[in-house]
Amino acid sequence: MKHALWITLGIRGNAGDALIYQVTRKLFADSIDLQFRCVNDPVYVRADEALPNNVVIGPGGILVQTNSAKHLHSKLKKQWDQLQNTHFFLWSTGILLEPTEDERVVMQRLFDHTSKVVVRASREKANIMAIAKPTLDVSWAPCASLFSDRLLDVEPSKRDVVVVNFDATLFNEDNVRDHPLLRFKDYAESEGLQVRSMVNASGDSNRYLLDIFPLIDVDQPYFGEILDQELTGNPFFVAFSDALVAHPSLVSRYLNCRFAFGKRLHAWLPFMSFNTPAAFMGMEQRRGMPRDYFGSNEFLCRVPRGNLTQEQLNEVSNQMIGKLNYFIKNEELLNRRIAEYRDALWVTLQDKATEFAEALL
Repeated sequence: MKHALWITLGIRGNAGDALIYQVTRKLFADSIDLQFRCVNDPVYVRADEALPNNVVIGPGGILVQTNSAKHLHSKLKKQWDQLQNTHFFLWSTGILLEPTEDERVVMQRLFDHTSKVVVRASREKANIMAIAKPTLDVSWAPCASLFSDRLLDVEPSKRDVVVVNFDATLFNEDNVRDHPLLRFKDYAESEGLQVRSMVNASGDSNRYLLDIFPLIDVDQPYFGEILDQELTGNPFFVAFSDALVAHPSLVSRYLNCRFAFGKRLHAWLPFMSFNTPAAFMGMEQRRGMPRDYFGSNEFLCRVPRGNLTQEQLNEVSNQMIGKLNYFIKNEELLNRRIAEYRDALWVTLQDKATEFAEALL
């Protein structure tokens, strides 16, 4: 069995990052002896340890323009003299946003010492190749969270619920009484559906949002009190991380619904593990992923982003109502289509994981 020091996001601060840590650990459990380090650990190679032959980084938004990237860059700089003869491998991560000049320097040095990269979005590959040497081995594989059911051995279950994941900034005291997304809620309820919120990290909720769209049931005992207090900054991070550790089953959060709408990648993709039609509403840089995975934009809901006007909020509501209507009318067909794509993508993921493990020294 190969051995690797694996730098990862871990179970901290973001429920999506926690899930991809769990599924990745399971995916490689039989092929790599994994020695994990969380990105915010004080050092990656400890004083009492031999220098590793292999260092794996990933999965997730860990390379540029995130708080996790700041941790990674700081530790790599701090320990580069120890790590420069190591072979680096990047799994299910990439570059979506333009690196700062300092980040570009660190990334170029890292890529010069990297043997293999597997990205989870086609855009990530293009952005890496804009920085890295042309000979770098970069390939694509689906995010393992698309197979949370198989990797974490969970049976699907359905309820008449639509799960939504929004930016908290869309809801405030001035607009909550006649918020355009109340029309979406009314439409869903007219079709016999409840609408509930998924909160994956800071910025996903405030009291106005949760008054309209209460938490999913499975999260209430763990996140409810934290979110009611509207903690921010480090107090939120610590409390939410503790709740993630205490949560009995992060994958169960994606059960017991029929449809979902997510502005975060992992408030969208893992629902598909259970062949649940879900629409991605997130950042422009990720909007190619529905086509990467499912061959079309059926699972994309292209809505405005940022601090939105009332007119733009109306557009969000209209787009969501239209997509939900499409999902309801084509539910059985979409369930089958997701299952067929997942069967093919599962083969791709297994092949790429095997190839990745075999590339390690």
